[in-house]
Amino acid sequence: MRVHHYGFATKSIEKSLKPFLSLGYSISSDKIFDPLQGVNLLFLKNENDHLIELVEPAQIDNPISKILSKLGSSLYHICYEVDSFDKVIEELKKQRFVQITAPTPAVAFQGRRVCFLYNPAMGLIELLENI
Repeated sequence: MRVHHYGFATKSIEKSLKPFLSLGYSISSDKIFDPLQGVNLLFLKNENDHLIELVEPAQIDNPISKILSKLGSSLYHICYEVDSFDKVIEELKKQRFVQITAPTPAVAFQGRRVCFLYNPAMGLIELLENI
């Protein structure tokens, strides 16, 4: 498992962008609309190649609004790129991770599958299929 990015929930990518730019991040993608999740995404990178995914609601039905209502703008998941995607999901489920979403092709990753899992001691993680 390799850390791929950190997910940051925000009501507005534009409003969150300025503070990240002042911390040395630069824009590393175009703004992406993900119709399956109902969100807009924008990736930022710093000089250490730490990737941040800004995630804002784009439709009424989306997973981010609930997070924003509870926490406000905040880091809310770590994404790990994994080999043996399906096997890792099953292994994590045996370690008290609860699968939140079915494996789904992700627009932001050229159709590679992603899956969200939750563990009460760790929080939310996203797995990204390495192909």
